[in-house]
Order: sequence, then C-alpha cells, then structure tokens
Amino acid sequence: MLNEKLHLERNDHILRNYFRRKENVLKVVVTDGTTDLARAFLYRMLNDNVFGENQSVFVSLYELPNKATFLESVVIELTSFSPKVLNGISYGHDASIEFKDADVVICIGYAREYDFKDNEYLEPFFEEYVLTSKFYGEVIEKYVKRDARIIVLGTTAATIISKYVKSIPIKNITTLSLLNLNIAAGQIAARAQCLPTEVKNIIIWGSNGSYSYPDCRYMYFTRGKPLADVLKVWITDVLPQIIRNVAHRPSLINSIAYALAEHCKILWNGTSENEWTSMGVMSDYSYSIRSGIFFSYPVICKNRQYEIVQDFDMDRYVLRYIVDLSRLIFREIEIAYEICGLISIDP
Repeated sequence: MLNEKLHLERNDHILRNYFRRKENVLKVVVTDGTTDLARAFLYRMLNDNVFGENQSVFVSLYELPNKATFLESVVIELTSFSPKVLNGISYGHDASIEFKDADVVICIGYAREYDFKDNEYLEPFFEEYVLTSKFYGEVIEKYVKRDARIIVLGTTAATIISKYVKSIPIKNITTLSLLNLNIAAGQIAARAQCLPTEVKNIIIWGSNGSYSYPDCRYMYFTRGKPLADVLKVWITDVLPQIIRNVAHRPSLINSIAYALAEHCKILWNGTSENEWTSMGVMSDYSYSIRSGIFFSYPVICKNRQYEIVQDFDMDRYVLRYIVDLSRLIFREIEIAYEICGLISIDP
C-alpha cells in the first residue's frame, strides 16, 4: 500500500507529496526506470541530498513501452519509504509527459555501461543501443528545459545524443567517469592502507569503460602520507591493466549507481578547492584529443558547470596513450553515426 503522505493527482501515473513545499522543485527524469541500476540510483539520490540540502525533487520515471508496465513496482518501492525530499513521482512511456520541462535528465540507456567488443558492433544489441540514444536525444531536444543538465552513461551514447540536442548548450551534457576513478582510488587505498576518500586528484582519461587510463602523476593523500616508490611502480605498471580488465560492468550495479549519484552531486555542488574530478565531456581538442567526441578529462565544477583543467605537463607516453584511446572511442562512434545516418565527424 502506498504511503499515505502521497496522493494520486490527475491520473494514476502521477503522485504528489502534499507535505512538501511546491516552490523550487527540481524535476529529475530517469530513463529506463525499471532497471536495477535506475532503482539503485534513485535510492542514493533521494537519501544523499545529491542536488542540495532539502532540495525538493519531483521524479519522472520513463521506460520504453514494452517495459513500462513494470514501473509501478518501482514507484511502490520509492513511496513506501517516502524520503522528505520527494515532492512527487510521475511514471510512464509517454515522453511528452515524462520529459516535459525537466531540469535534469539521467540517461541510463539501453547498454547500461556494457563494454562492446569489435565483433559486436554489427549485432542487433549495438544497433538498439545506438537508436535508443538517438531517440533520447530527440525527446530531450523537444521537451526538456533549455538549461537542463543531461547526464549520460557512455561516451558513444552522449555523442549521439548531442547530435540531436541542438538548443541546449553542449556543456550541459556530461558522462560518467567516476566508476573507474573509484576503482582506482580503492585499489590504491588498499595498498597504501588508507581510506579511498583520502586519495585525491586521480585523473581518468578516455571513458568509463575499458578505453580508459588512470593518471596518478598529480595524486596525493589528504593526510600527507608519502607515496612509496613501490606503490609508484605498481600504479604505473599494474593499475591501468586492472582498470581495463574490470569485467562484467553491468553486474556492478550498485557501484555504477553510486558513481552516477556522486557525479550529479559534484556537478551540482562543485568540486572542493584544489581538487578536481573526472567527467566525460565534449572534447575541444584539449590535450590533442580530437574534437567532437565525449572523452573523460580532469575537470573542476562550479555553478553547475565544468571547466577542463588545462596546462598539465603531458609526457610523451601518457599523451600517446590517451590519443590512442580517443581513436578507439572514435571508431565506435563512427559505426554509431552510420547506423543513425549521420555524417561522420572529421578525424
């Protein structure tokens, strides 16, 4: 039975919490709302003040028509614990309702961080992933607010979405990199015998998948702990392979959901002084990465915007490595462009 504080309004697919104030409500759309990843993200978002202390949130759950009937069980779960920030919930498969006037769109997507291999680009699964991304780009362009923030899982999905979102600033679209950053911080912390939260300023270049490089040249520990030589060697020789070999990413549901909520929280509330984070953003040719693709960079966040951290001293090995990553990411995007009938971006 639904929590008594939440009441039906207008139709069976909209519920509102009349104990919450109605002004200054943030509408957050979460796509693929029946997935475990969406559910885990929603729990984290509603319980961790992701968008600010006591910020009222109206959640809109969107699902493709063939799965939308299962959204009701997600709504029952969310309303059963009725967190104080929850202003209301809308759910369904009508994009004109669920996306309308959204402030934030969380595009979980069809692939949900699946790492495609070369022989899978011609499979129906990849085509559906690409066409779903195109669809989300079209409905975002048509219905959401012009200053909305769009957070996407996957650099290819983000690049495709950006081609159809013409009237929203490209800097309002970002992609997740924090899963790999959190994995790197956890691995380093275990060997340095400290907490992962004490490991600062790791850089993730590339993507949130296997096309990724953890750059720790500017890393430090908050307690001033020195970086042992043996750990430096391990970071250089072993850590990149660990990041590449993290298999079965779709099974890391809670880790991805936590990273997604953390991404939103940092974007909304800003990075701490003298710290940066990593996000997938549209390349502007910084560090010789081809423009026109989403690529993970070190960024600082302020006023719900990001800026790429510039002027790092890039040694030849790191620069060559990340440029090679951009070529691999571009290769997947080229195939996706062909599926959508788009003209390929220049190499």
